[in-house]
Amino acid sequence: MPTTPVPPEELRWTCPPSALPFRTTADLPTDHRVVGQATAAEALRFGLSIDAPGHNVYVRGAPGTGRRTLTLEVLQDLVPTTEPPGDRVFVYNFAEPNQPRLLTLPPGDGPLLREQAEALTRFVLEELAQLVDSDSLRARVRKVEAATNQRMGHITSPFEASLSEAGLSLVGIESEEGSKPAILPVVEGQVMPFEELRSAQTDEDASAHIEALEAKAEEMLVEFGRISSQLTAVRRESHAVVQQLVQEETQSLLEDLYGHVAERFAAAETWIEEVFDDVCAHVESFSDTPALAERYRVNVLRTAAAEAPRAVVVENAPTVQRLLGGVDVGERGGSEAPHLGIHAGALVKADGGTLVLDAREVLSEPGAWGALKRALRSGTIELTPQEASASTLRAPHLRPSAIPFRAKVVLIGGADVWASLDHQDPDFPHLFKVLVDLDSLIHRDAACIAMYSQMVARLVTKESLPPFTAAAVAGLVEHGARVASQEGRLTARFGRIADLAREAAFLARQRGAEEVDGGDVTETIDAGKRRADLPGRRFRERIASGMVQIETTGTRQGQVNGLAVVRAGPLSYGFPMRITATVGAGQDGAVHLQREAMLSGQIHTKGFLTVKGLLRHLLSVDHPLAFDASITHEQSYGGVDGDSASAAEFVCLMSALTGLPARQGLAITGAIDQHGNVLPVGAVDEKIEGFFDATAAQESADGIHGVIVPEVGVGDLQLRPDVVEACRAGRFQVFAVRRIEQALELLLEQAPDAVVARAVERAGELWRASTP
Repeated sequence: MPTTPVPPEELRWTCPPSALPFRTTADLPTDHRVVGQATAAEALRFGLSIDAPGHNVYVRGAPGTGRRTLTLEVLQDLVPTTEPPGDRVFVYNFAEPNQPRLLTLPPGDGPLLREQAEALTRFVLEELAQLVDSDSLRARVRKVEAATNQRMGHITSPFEASLSEAGLSLVGIESEEGSKPAILPVVEGQVMPFEELRSAQTDEDASAHIEALEAKAEEMLVEFGRISSQLTAVRRESHAVVQQLVQEETQSLLEDLYGHVAERFAAAETWIEEVFDDVCAHVESFSDTPALAERYRVNVLRTAAAEAPRAVVVENAPTVQRLLGGVDVGERGGSEAPHLGIHAGALVKADGGTLVLDAREVLSEPGAWGALKRALRSGTIELTPQEASASTLRAPHLRPSAIPFRAKVVLIGGADVWASLDHQDPDFPHLFKVLVDLDSLIHRDAACIAMYSQMVARLVTKESLPPFTAAAVAGLVEHGARVASQEGRLTARFGRIADLAREAAFLARQRGAEEVDGGDVTETIDAGKRRADLPGRRFRERIASGMVQIETTGTRQGQVNGLAVVRAGPLSYGFPMRITATVGAGQDGAVHLQREAMLSGQIHTKGFLTVKGLLRHLLSVDHPLAFDASITHEQSYGGVDGDSASAAEFVCLMSALTGLPARQGLAITGAIDQHGNVLPVGAVDEKIEGFFDATAAQESADGIHGVIVPEVGVGDLQLRPDVVEACRAGRFQVFAVRRIEQALELLLEQAPDAVVARAVERAGELWRASTP
């Protein structure tokens, strides 16, 4: 039974605007959920809810399928099952200043402790000195000083009496090295150096007296050194007593005014006691060095109330510094308070919640993937010189306490990134045990069509676009079916549909319309194709000029129009490709010139070998197939891959073998197996349209043109309206075949049995001619 063309109504699925229950998207609610991804949503809820080691989540899907939207929607509805994390604050470490100390407080207490610490710091700088200098303290200090003076008098009085009795006096002598004590004689109430005294006395008795006096002075000078040590010890003891009095006064003030802070914040009690001790020790230093008080401030790294929703952090630039945080001693506090320079990264901010990252972005940032894995393995975040660059950690000797970390990490990425990590990183399967797969296709049913409508309504509201009419939405839905290219399915790559909607809204505004209608959507689709159609236009121009030889009328032996496709970004364009074959006597068998020229990809080579296998199966002769045959894709100068041309190559070879001319007004695409079944291939819409455009480019073309496609997959067709209209008018035809014999009959215009019989006869002639 002859193969008949596919009915025009089966060449394109349409969405009638009347089937949409609204006039414009202004009539629709803007709230919507991602639908058609029930399995993915269930897996995501499981991964985010389970509290088990390594159960982090990888959301796998093509860009534009709503990966991030679905993740955030599930997170919004998620009810936490674990206890909320405490507040993380850094404080000064009085024992090890280069190792800032981490305190974990009950949820919400971090800012409260910071407020108390700020109040204490202001008190120390502005009020403490005045309050400490009280009347009672001054009286006690005077009492201590009086007792000290009395003790010093008891020590110095005997020495002074001895000096006076000996006629000596203690004086200070200035020299290049400074002032130093000396004991000199007193003559008539005046201190006189021994040299002058000797020059004034000439008799021997006076000289002996001077020598004795000088010896006594030396003896008294030694005694003065001993007394000076005693006086220094007394002064030191007195100063210590005064310091103790000041510290006791300070301690009493601090306990009276801020003792309740230690009781309120039990987790910080030890540190608060250390603060009190440090204030007491430096109470007299704050006026000269106010920066010392900076060490009493509290750096709140992360805080959240117990009843607050769990953190959801989306980090779009996951560098090491933005993931981990860092330490910048020049930021606040300086060297006196390095803990104030610590700042939180995304991991700390997400503690107790969820961190959402783009997998490709994490892998592209140097060191980020390793830092993330270490945090997940250890459950802590460590800021060390190894973990951060010089710009991140300006003081490499600083080593803050490790920060506990417990959060879910959601990586969003494509299948290629997932495969790379799964195969090359042994840690990945143990750290990301939950895979969430988003389908790039959804069912073409009422629920998903309604979702498309609501998605457009939401986009209109969010971006203040003109309302879309039902016809405009129907056009977007039909384009979703075209992108899906699968029967009963729509694309789930909503990003492409949203971009199309934005462009249609732009065109509507340009023409001054208040609504976007179906014509705007159609023009947007056509304009998008025109913008990326430069290779296609040039190809059609070359066909029209004869530079690329494509025949679309008449018949030709050993020549068939195959179909190929080229991609330009998200768009694909089909074009015809002239396949030729020659056959002669010989022993080499069938040869593909592309393969011999090393321009054939592996899949294409497999397809050609399938052609040879089908030839043996179909002819079924009782002698070897002994002939030489060559097949090539004419005017093809690049690589060729894929098996979608194998049906065309087989028909071309049969035409050359039998001598039957093939119709040039028909093109064919489809793969084959060794038993003659025609198998589905991709980009059939684009290939049909490419041949349709090529026949229109040839002014001399006449007659009816068409394309032969696999029967399996006809339901996937979503041809352009102009192609469907040409088929309806009888100017173009699409034939669907299940077996290669049907293709032979259409192209060679002979019954399949007759074609095979002629091929068997011709094969026998060639075998006899090539056999000695």
